[in-house]
Amino acid sequence: MISAVVLTSHEVQRARDEMAALLLAGQRKLHWRNESARRRSSLARRTAAIKSEVVIATWCGMNNAHQERARRKAQQTLLAALVDRDVAQAVFESRGPIRDNGDIAGLAGLRRSGVLPESMLVSHAAGPLEHALWAADVVVGAFGAALDGTPEYWAEMLAGTKVTVLTCGQCSLSHAPDPMFHTPRPGPQVNAP
Repeated sequence: MISAVVLTSHEVQRARDEMAALLLAGQRKLHWRNESARRRSSLARRTAAIKSEVVIATWCGMNNAHQERARRKAQQTLLAALVDRDVAQAVFESRGPIRDNGDIAGLAGLRRSGVLPESMLVSHAAGPLEHALWAADVVVGAFGAALDGTPEYWAEMLAGTKVTVLTCGQCSLSHAPDPMFHTPRPGPQVNAP
C-alpha cells in the first residue's frame, strides 16, 4: 500500500511545521513502525488535524519477492488518481539511488503511455528533510494497523481527513479496513502492458 496526502501549495509549509513539531528528542524523522501505541494515537490525531485529503492505493497478491513490482503498480494507480485531482506535483520519499532510479524508470513508462502527463512534476526527497512526507507515513501506518485488527488509529485519522481508498489494481476490490471507513469513490483502473 502507498498513500498520498494531498495539499494545496499554501498548506505544505503548515503540514511541514505540524509534522516537525511531533519529533521527539533524538529523532531525525517520524516513522510509524518505530512509535509506541500511545504515540501512534497522538500521531494519527495530529496528522488528521492537518485537514488534508488522503488517497491510498493498494496492490494485493504479490509475495515479498515481488514487493517492488507491487509498489510500482500501486504507485501507478495512485499517480493516476492524483492526475484526476489535478495535482501538479508529487513528492515521494527517497529510498536510495537504486530504488529511486527504479521509480524514475517506471515514471518514464507512465509518461510514454499517457497515464502521467508531462506537466505533472514527480520527485524524491530525503525523509529526514521533508517533514510533510511523514504525514503519508502516518496515514499508511494507521491504515495498515486497521487492516491488521487495530482500527483505533485509523478512526483517529478519519476524524479530520477526507479519505479515498482506491480500488485495488490487482483484484478490483477495496481493501478498506471496514465498509464504514471507505469513501465509495472507485479509483482509476490502470492496465500496464
